[in-house]
Amino acid sequence: MVTLVGRCIIKKDVMTKRISLFTLIAAFITTSAFAETLKVASWNIAWLGSHEYNQRDEADYKDLARYAKQLNADVIALQEVESAKWATKVLGDEYEYFFTTKDWVQRVGVAVRKTSGYKASAIEYVELDQGLARRGMDVTLTKGDKSLRLLAVHMKSGCFDKALDQVSIAKMPSSNDKEVYAKTACAELAKQAIPLEAWVDARAKEDTPFILLGDFNRRFVRDISLNHSEIQGLWQAIDDEGAESLWAPTIKAESKCWGGYYKDYIDHIVFDPKARARYVENSFDQIVFEPKYTREISQKLSDHCPISVELAL
Repeated sequence: MVTLVGRCIIKKDVMTKRISLFTLIAAFITTSAFAETLKVASWNIAWLGSHEYNQRDEADYKDLARYAKQLNADVIALQEVESAKWATKVLGDEYEYFFTTKDWVQRVGVAVRKTSGYKASAIEYVELDQGLARRGMDVTLTKGDKSLRLLAVHMKSGCFDKALDQVSIAKMPSSNDKEVYAKTACAELAKQAIPLEAWVDARAKEDTPFILLGDFNRRFVRDISLNHSEIQGLWQAIDDEGAESLWAPTIKAESKCWGGYYKDYIDHIVFDPKARARYVENSFDQIVFEPKYTREISQKLSDHCPISVELAL
C-alpha cells in the first residue's frame, strides 16, 4: 500500500512536470505566433529607369515582380531605381515610396508597405553626395511607442577593398583608365566614409535602434581580414565600441547570387546594438535567381540579389 501511494505520488509529480512543460511550450507558441515582426530588405535593381542601359521588356518586369512577391518585405531599400513610377513596375502600388532627388537615374529609395502600420518620415542625407556619388535616404518608422531609424545607401563603386587613407590612395597607380577610375573611386569613397560615420555617431547618442542598409560597394569581410585601420577600412570607420558597435549577418556569410559569382557580399544590412537585440535569429535570407548566370540575363533581372532580415518589434 505504501509502495502504491509512493508510485501515485511519483506519477503525480511526473504529470505535474509534464503539464508545466506543456504550459511553457504553449505559452511560447502563443507568444511567438502573436509577436510582431518587420521584414526589412535591400535590393539593387540595376538600371531600373529611363536610361538606355535598361533593355527590359514586359516579361522581364513580370519576372522581377514575381521575385518581389517572393521577397515579401515590409520595408525595402532600393538602389539604381529612378523613381516611384519605375519601382511600381516591380513592387506594385502597395508601397509608399521615398526617393532622393539628385538628377540621376540611379537614385536611392525606400519602399514602405502601406499596410505595415508604420508611419514613415524621410529626409535625404545629402552629405553622402561627394563628387559623382549618390545621396542617402534617411527614414524613421514609428508605430505607437515603437520606432526604427534606417539609412539607405548606395556607396561609390570601384573601391571594394583597397585602403582608404590618403597615403595609400596617393600610391595607387594611374597609368590607364581602369587604374584612374579605381583611384578616383577610392578617393570619393573615403570622402563618403566621413559623413557615414557621422550619421552613426549621431544615431548612437539617441535611444532609437538604427540600421544602415543598401549597396555599400564594399567587401566588409575583406576590410576585417585585411585588418584595416579606422582610416583605411569602411567597416572600421563606422564600427566603434559601445553604442557604435555594429554587426551585419553578411560579414560571415557567402553570397550565392548568380551561382556565387562574387562570394563576398557588398550589399549589407548593418545593425546597431539596439537593433541587433531585435533581430530574429537566422532570419537573414538572400533570394537567388533561378536562371544560370549570363551577362544578358543579369541585366534583365539584376546583378544583385535581394537580401532581407526580420526584426521582432
